[in-house]
Amino acid sequence: MIGIVLAGGQSRRFGSPKWQARYKDASFEERARNILATTTATQWSVVPAGQSTTPYQLEDDTEWRGMGPIAGIVTVMRHVTSDWYAVCACDTPLVPASVYERLAMERRDQPVVVYADNRIHPLIALYPRAMESQFVAALHRGERAVMPHLTEATIVSFEERDWFKNVNTPNDYEALLGRK
Repeated sequence: MIGIVLAGGQSRRFGSPKWQARYKDASFEERARNILATTTATQWSVVPAGQSTTPYQLEDDTEWRGMGPIAGIVTVMRHVTSDWYAVCACDTPLVPASVYERLAMERRDQPVVVYADNRIHPLIALYPRAMESQFVAALHRGERAVMPHLTEATIVSFEERDWFKNVNTPNDYEALLGRK
């Protein structure tokens, strides 16, 4: 399984590159890579255009640049072949590695996604390689959302709500830094 860190968003509400924000001595991107390291052979980060600084960071394929999470997932699927891909949005720095271990135990033929806090979290999930053609077709139609592709996904419920909170604004970040 290959790890995909989605770090390519524009961070408009955050005000600076979110993937570079730090929490407990690591950037959000580094934390996500470390989380995925326990269940994946290699980890690749998709970062904004012009900001790649290491060999494991990729920019969205130019064809899909700016087209959201699906573009990032497809970029890695085209770069590295695997049967499965574990996706982690960099702005969920509290997700523990055990979440991906549990998702991996539920793999069959369909995506495996987290359900917590009364909603599905499509960017904390496992996707089989078979999803690539469906994602590419969606990009050709101009669609960016992952949710429409989850109708037959395996849903794994978690009680812990804080693990899956997104850090989208400076206030969210301050709340994260204030955690004990």
